Amino acid sequence: MLKVWAILLFGSLLTPSQGLDGATQVLSSVNANGLGKIIDNVLHRGDILNSVLGTVSAGDGGLLNLGNLLGTDLTKLEIKKLTLPKVSLKLLPGVGVQLNVNTQVLIEGKSLLAKVLNLQVDVNIIARARLAQDDMGAPKLIVEDCKTQLVNVRLLNALPLRPAVLNKALGNLFPGVLCPLIDTVLNAVNPLLSTVNSVVPLGVVGKLQYILASLPVVSDAEIKLDLNAVVEDLLGHRVDDPTCSAATVSLPSVVASPSQLGLSVCLLSSVLKLLLAPGKLSTDIAAQTLPSDTPLTASALRALIPEVSELLPESQQLLLKIRVLETPAVSVQNGKVMVRLPASIEVSPSASPQRSLFVLDADIVLSVQPTISDNKLRISVALERVGLRLASSLISNFNVALLEPLISDILNAAYVPFINGALAVGIPLPNLLNLKWENGLVKVINNALSVNALA
Repeated sequence: MLKVWAILLFGSLLTPSQGLDGATQVLSSVNANGLGKIIDNVLHRGDILNSVLGTVSAGDGGLLNLGNLLGTDLTKLEIKKLTLPKVSLKLLPGVGVQLNVNTQVLIEGKSLLAKVLNLQVDVNIIARARLAQDDMGAPKLIVEDCKTQLVNVRLLNALPLRPAVLNKALGNLFPGVLCPLIDTVLNAVNPLLSTVNSVVPLGVVGKLQYILASLPVVSDAEIKLDLNAVVEDLLGHRVDDPTCSAATVSLPSVVASPSQLGLSVCLLSSVLKLLLAPGKLSTDIAAQTLPSDTPLTASALRALIPEVSELLPESQQLLLKIRVLETPAVSVQNGKVMVRLPASIEVSPSASPQRSLFVLDADIVLSVQPTISDNKLRISVALERVGLRLASSLISNFNVALLEPLISDILNAAYVPFINGALAVGIPLPNLLNLKWENGLVKVINNALSVNALA
C-alpha cells in the first residue's frame, strides 16, 4: 500500500536496483482506465473548460486567416461554448500516454458589416505526453506533441461558405487554441502524481516514508511505480526487520481494478516492530478483568494441576504476567500472514505478585486479518495457537499441555484485544492520483499483500 505524508525530497534519481537500506518494496500500478478517469474528472472541472472560452486573438493565428479566407473583415472571433470532452487514453510502452479528447466547439465571429458567423465544430485533440520525473523525483507528464482533427463542421447561419475554406481556416485556428487545454489538464494531474513521495505519521511512535525508487515503467497495460517504504521511529532511526526476506513484489499485469498496490510483508514486519516493541507488548492480566467464564483462580488451576491446592486457597485470584522476549516475527504460511511472539508467562497469586508459582516459555502465534478503511491498511490479529514449555516452577513437574486451553482462553479474552488496540493506528497507503482504496480487496500473494482500488 501506505502519506501518507510532508514531502520527502530526493535530489537524484534511483535506478530500480537502488533500494534504500532498511527499506521495503511497495509496488503500485494504474491502468489506462484508472488514469483516464482521473483526467476525465479534471476536465469536468468548470475552471479548466472556462480557460478556453472567450475571444480568440489575432496571435492565435485564426482571426486574421479566417477573415482573409472568408473575404470579410472579422473584428471578433469568440469561442462561446465547449461541450464536456470525452477522453480516451492509450498507454505508450516505454514512453508515456496518448490522449484523445473529443469535444464540440461553438464559435461566433463578427465582421465590420455586422455579419455574424456561427459555427459548430466537432474536434478531436490528439496529444502525446511523456512520463518523466521532476527535480524532486516525483513522476510528471510532459506534453511532447499535440494536434487537432476536425471531425465535423456545421454552419449555423446562412453565410455561403465552402467546407474546404472552413476546414483550412479552422485547421490553423484550433491547435493554438485547444492544445493549451491539454497542458492545463496535465498541470492539474501532475500534483496528484507528485503525492507518491510522502511522509505520514504512524500514531505517536514514528513515521512512514514512501519514496519513488525509479522512473515509472509504462507497458501497454499499466504504469508501474516502484516505491521504497521506510519506517522510522521518533528519533529518525530506521526500523526494519533483517530476518524478513525482502522478496520482490509482483502484481498481476491485467486487473479489472483501475489501480492496484503490492505491499511487501516486510513492511508489515517493520511496522509491527515499531508499534509492538517488546516493552509495549508486555502486560499483566488480573482475574477481575476477565469474563466470568474465563476464571483465573486457584480453583480453576487446581482442576488442571492438583498440587496447587497445597500452595493456595481455592478462592485465591491469580495474576498472569506476559513479557515478550523478542520482536515479533512475521511470515506467510499457507496464504496467511502470521505473527510469532516469543514470550514468558508468569503465574502468581494476586495477593503476592512477587511470588511466582511457575513461569512458562510461550510461542504465541497470531494470524493477521488485513482490511482497508480510511485509505489505511487495518491490521487485526486473532490467536492461532499457543505453545507452552515449563521454564521454572514451585510445583513439581506437571503436564504443561493441560494448561494450553486455559491460557488460550485468557489470551483471547484479554491479550489479543490489547494487541489490536496498539494496531488500531493502521498503515496509511500511498496516495496515488487520489485513487480510493476504501474497502478494497486484500489478498496475500507470495510474500506480499495485494490491494485493488475501487473502480
